[in-house]
Amino acid sequence: MRIRVDRIKIDRCFVRDILGDRAAAAVALAVIAMAKGLGVKVIAEGVETEAQLKFLRERGCDEMQGFYFSRPLPASEFEALLREARCLKFGGDADGGDDDPARTLLLVDDEVNILSSLRRLLRADRYRIFTATSGREGLDILALHRVGVIVADQRMPGMSGTEFLARASALFPESVRIVLSGYTDLQSITDAVNQGGIYRFMNKPWDDIELRAAVRDAFSRYRQERKRA
Repeated sequence: MRIRVDRIKIDRCFVRDILGDRAAAAVALAVIAMAKGLGVKVIAEGVETEAQLKFLRERGCDEMQGFYFSRPLPASEFEALLREARCLKFGGDADGGDDDPARTLLLVDDEVNILSSLRRLLRADRYRIFTATSGREGLDILALHRVGVIVADQRMPGMSGTEFLARASALFPESVRIVLSGYTDLQSITDAVNQGGIYRFMNKPWDDIELRAAVRDAFSRYRQERKRA
């Protein structure tokens, strides 16, 4: 007996941590690719954040459901919801509208004063700058905005800089990634560089001129790679 399939669903257990768990992301993306290959639609359940929504949408997920759209409603409230014809507004095309990744920079450091200093320094080069105080927050920003260059501290609670950049490399491989840290775990840095997760390692305290030059070089590399693509 042949079973007709017109939709494939991605279970919420993979969507829940799709940005924080490389395996969950790999399964979700494999399901999307399989559905496209079979010519059927794919639905993701358990979508609860805008970052999850945009990540899945930009990778070809056809339909999504979850608390991001609405909690379960009584019949009368659901009827009112349908009558209002509410819809999500994405503010432009799927790539983020005003985002120019060739000028967009993400700074990740758990010390707010460091982020402020970096922002003041690099703002002079007229980048569009986003900041995050953890790797998880950084991954959410990457899902919401196209970022050309990432500068991350190494020693952060919950997720180290090299671990964060490895996940960023897997999910957003077009980005160019720099570690800026006063803490040096030579083996983890070497492994990350060899695996392609890091473009460059720089020490804290940094030299202002050297750091600005390194970021400019990273954006130049980003533009060159995009041209080749």
